[in-house]
Amino acid sequence: MENMGQMERDEREFGPRLGSMLDAYADELPTPATDLVSGGLARGRRLRRRRQTLWGAAVFTVATGLAGGAVLAGVIPDGTGGGKDNQAADATVTIPDFSLAAAQTSAPAGKVAVTGKAAVATLRDLLPGKPATSGYRWWDGKEGADSVSAGGRLLVQGRAETTVSVQGAFQLTAFDALDKDAAREAAGKSGQREQEQDKTGRTAPDKSAAAKEAAGSEPESKSTSEKKIRPATRAELQTFYSCAARTDAKATMSSCQARNLDDGSVLISYEEKSGPLTRRTADLLRKDGTRIVVVTSNSTDTKRGPADVTAPPLTLAQLTAIADSADWQAWVEPSVNDGAKGLS
Repeated sequence: MENMGQMERDEREFGPRLGSMLDAYADELPTPATDLVSGGLARGRRLRRRRQTLWGAAVFTVATGLAGGAVLAGVIPDGTGGGKDNQAADATVTIPDFSLAAAQTSAPAGKVAVTGKAAVATLRDLLPGKPATSGYRWWDGKEGADSVSAGGRLLVQGRAETTVSVQGAFQLTAFDALDKDAAREAAGKSGQREQEQDKTGRTAPDKSAAAKEAAGSEPESKSTSEKKIRPATRAELQTFYSCAARTDAKATMSSCQARNLDDGSVLISYEEKSGPLTRRTADLLRKDGTRIVVVTSNSTDTKRGPADVTAPPLTLAQLTAIADSADWQAWVEPSVNDGAKGLS
């Protein structure tokens, strides 16, 4: 009889004690970021459902005689569920050793700098599905002893702009692109004017000389009008190829990933949204110092909009495949440029 009484007392205490334990355990479970957005009321409902689930698992454990820990481990979220992250963790990339690329500061034998026309023609040929394209524009940078810069744009189906920029020996001339504030400071101290680059790598045209000529002033001499150039450090490049460095105050970054490819090249791909305007970018820096930037949007004007179609014509995966094509070269056979002369 004494044993029966003890069993009855244990049964009466079992429910409240187990309930308290499960409540405490459920309260400590990690709450996904979406719960925080949904508010306290939704979180309370979810916690009640968790407690009910845990209670059911515990009752099942007692009823079947299985070890409670084994069953609970199967119903407790591990924090790696199917929630969709808007932005991947900002991984740190490894910058290649450019020592061999730095030694190549002139055109290889028989090669010439790629032209903007040739770059646009290559972009057109690499588009998956060969869609109708139009609206070709291109630009050519100054061919220097150690750099090549060219690129352009086209419209897919006449309404969605896609651009490309090809830069040779980027690590040797990337000062402005990596740190505009430092570039302004250095230009001010040296008395040299600045030519800024945007995230696509294109150098903005300098209007100071033209403005001075229009006003009757003498343009700056060549020695003071050239852009200040210095090589980028590996630390600066590592920062530049990070999601944090690509955040634009006027846009929302909906996805971003920075990583090294199998061959050691560095790739950052991301999507930005400004209201209905969506921009997608794939920015690849090869081990030889060649940088290829491909950008697409759902507008005929990627920078300013407005949106002309629902979504950009290329996914981030397709942009990455285009940027990673071996067809992109800073120095090409003359026939490559000649073949693009008919582009109009």
